Amino acid sequence: MVNDGENGINISLVATCNDGVLPVDLLHDILLRLPARPLCRFRAVCRPWRALLSDPSFVAAHGARHPGPHLAVAVRGRLNAYGREVVDVHLVDASSGDVVKRICAGRCDRPAEMSTRGGRALLVDNNLLLRVLDPASGAAPLVPNYEIHPINYSFTLVRTASTGDYKVLRITHDVALQPRERQVCSVLALGGDGVNGDRLARWREVQSPPGNVKTWHKYVAVVDGVAYFVLRDEFLLRETGGGDWITAFDVEAEQWRPELVGGPPETFHNRLRVSLAALRGSLVVAQDDHQAGTLDLWFLLAGDGGKVGPQHWSKLYTVTMPYHGRPFRLDGERAEPVVVLDDGRIVFWVWERRVSSRGGVMRVYDPNTGGQTDVAAEANCVHVGMYTGSLLRPR
Repeated sequence: MVNDGENGINISLVATCNDGVLPVDLLHDILLRLPARPLCRFRAVCRPWRALLSDPSFVAAHGARHPGPHLAVAVRGRLNAYGREVVDVHLVDASSGDVVKRICAGRCDRPAEMSTRGGRALLVDNNLLLRVLDPASGAAPLVPNYEIHPINYSFTLVRTASTGDYKVLRITHDVALQPRERQVCSVLALGGDGVNGDRLARWREVQSPPGNVKTWHKYVAVVDGVAYFVLRDEFLLRETGGGDWITAFDVEAEQWRPELVGGPPETFHNRLRVSLAALRGSLVVAQDDHQAGTLDLWFLLAGDGGKVGPQHWSKLYTVTMPYHGRPFRLDGERAEPVVVLDDGRIVFWVWERRVSSRGGVMRVYDPNTGGQTDVAAEANCVHVGMYTGSLLRPR
């Protein structure tokens, strides 16, 4: 029995043969300090090493020592042995930009619509079937319901706040709607681990949203088991002052909340681009004003000082992005806030629009100094999300 003093975890060491080069407890302590990527390769050294590195207690201790956060970055462009394009998911350290693990997700029909939540990623494969990727093991089984999905649907992976169970919310794409047509919504339960759910589970149709919603991921944010969407007619509502423009779906109750959410209290202009995000457990509205050269992050907070009370919007950050200050702006060029680190720095993914491909850079912004640092870049990135699961697979 070895105690990981830093995290207070008692670890039962399996019998390990290392030819007497290192004591077992010292070998364990060395391996525990290494990132996940080399450890996955070290499992092939010998059977005792594989047993140690796959032991659930070692996996738990490694997760406690390397808590992240990590970004799940979907990258396309690599060809398999048959010359067909496959999608890889890179797990990237949010503070350093280092790729700690690469997982092949196979052929995906719509990789830009990948949805990540907790330790899972939901993808649509080339046969229009849903797969749930477990980055720790690399497995990407089909969801329990083997149904071919029409191309005019979007999918959002959500975890319930009370039980942690995974569910999928399926909504008709807003761009596929006919005039006066309402969106159709369904829910599928995937179980606690998101993979081994009920094989007899079926999609349950639920009520349509109060108004048709935008389904592109920059208009969707999930906070504490509630999925927030921007109404499709939000621009008209904001310009005319005709009402609130954010609606919420409670995944545990499987119903849309009757009350809409109003946006931040500032005046809106034609040039302002709005998106949603989830940062530090709060719903965030990002207001990107290219002409003014600012990106404002408004947090929806409860009461004063975090106490229970009426929710209100608070502008906590104002950032200048590299594309600000130019007389023009390329289509698709935007900054997406991903996570706030423990030291207060904010990680953005800055999307760039090129002639031949779409990609971006991972930029870390320090609000104390106003400085920005590019820590990673990917020319063929199509989706970025948060990953909070384990990096190693227990046996």
